[in-house]
Amino acid sequence: MTTDSTQETCILARPRSPAAARDVVRAVLRQGHQYASDMAVADAVLVTSELVTNALRHGGGLRGFECRVRSGSVEITVEDSSDAVPVTRPRTGLLVSGGHGWPTVCRLADDVTVTRLSEGGKRIVARVPLTV
Repeated sequence: MTTDSTQETCILARPRSPAAARDVVRAVLRQGHQYASDMAVADAVLVTSELVTNALRHGGGLRGFECRVRSGSVEITVEDSSDAVPVTRPRTGLLVSGGHGWPTVCRLADDVTVTRLSEGGKRIVARVPLTV
């Protein structure tokens, strides 16, 4: 859906992989949002990849995905089946594998909200600015 008066673009999808979700975000940002800097696009793609990977790996599967551009930012919405709210794990050593995704999302996004859904599961919305 594209609304001319607000230059809002929204795509609802159910990507099967983080790569497919990244492709959706790139496609949305190519639809008339040329003002998005290369760094901002890379940030949005990385946030998308982390959220979708976590939904698939830790959240019981991806239940919903939305990419919406408005007001100079891109909002990535991911829904999964887990009620568990993401947390940052403390670092216990130099060679720790994993645990970098959620801190990365929180660092790159202007705003991140986590909402528990009444039917179970959660919705995470991360808003990434399109100019850096």
